[in-house]
Amino acid sequence: ISDYIFPRLIQGMDNVLSENGYSIILKNTGNSRQKEAKCLEELLQKDIDGLIIEPSKSEMICRHRNLYQNMDTLGIPYIFIQGIYSEMKDKPHILMDDCEGGYLVTRYLLELGHRRIAGFFKADDMQGLKRHRGYVKALQEAGIPYDPDEVVWFHTEDRKVKPAIMAKEMVQSGKLPDGIVCYNDQIAVQVMEELEQLGIRIPEDISVTGYDNSLYAQRGNGLTTIAHPQEKLGEMAAELILEKINGVPEQE
Repeated sequence: ISDYIFPRLIQGMDNVLSENGYSIILKNTGNSRQKEAKCLEELLQKDIDGLIIEPSKSEMICRHRNLYQNMDTLGIPYIFIQGIYSEMKDKPHILMDDCEGGYLVTRYLLELGHRRIAGFFKADDMQGLKRHRGYVKALQEAGIPYDPDEVVWFHTEDRKVKPAIMAKEMVQSGKLPDGIVCYNDQIAVQVMEELEQLGIRIPEDISVTGYDNSLYAQRGNGLTTIAHPQEKLGEMAAELILEKINGVPEQE
C-alpha cells in the first residue's frame, strides 16, 4: 500500500466510490500469494459489494482458484487491475499496455544511437513479462539480435538488492551496455545510484530509463520514463466495479 504507485491509484478509486456512497476496505498482499488467499478468505466473511484486485505474482498460476469460484457462487463481482492470472483472462480487468511502454522506452534509446541495451525486468508479474516483450520487439525492429545474457530478471523478494548487484557486476566485468531499460522508476534509481557510486556518469557514459513517471523520475536532472496514469486507472477500476455491482451488461 505504501509502494509509490498505490496511493494515487487508491485516491482515484476513492474519488469515484465515495461519490456513489461506497467506502473502501484496503487489504495489502505484499505481492504474496499466501497473503492474497488469506485476504480473500477474510473478505468472504464480510458483507462486501465487490472487489478490485491487483493479483499477486500474476505471471504464476493462481493456487487459490477455489476462493474466486466461491465469490462467483456467491455472486460477488470482482475485477483485476494491472495484471491478471492467465487462467482467468475472461474475468473483467483493466491493464496498461505494458508491451507498448517497454517498446517505447527501448526505441527511444535506439533512436539516441545506443546499440547495446540491457533490460532489468520483474519475472513474477505480468507487467514485467509484457515490458520485456516490448523491449524485445524494439530490438528486433532495429535489427539487433536478442541476447538473453543482457537481461536481468528479478523477483518481488530480491527486487531491493538484485538490480544493484547486477549493475555492479556489469561494471566490474567490463560489460557495461550503452543503455538500460528498467522495469520501473524504483529499479532505475537503484541501478543509477549503484552506477554513480562506481564512477559511471549518467547520461554521459550510459542511459537509463524507468517506467511510471513517479516522484523518483524527478530525481536530479530527471529520469526518462513512461507515464502511468495511476489516478485515472483507479477511477476506471472503480467505474467498472460499480457497473458489475449494478449489473450493467458488458458491451461488445
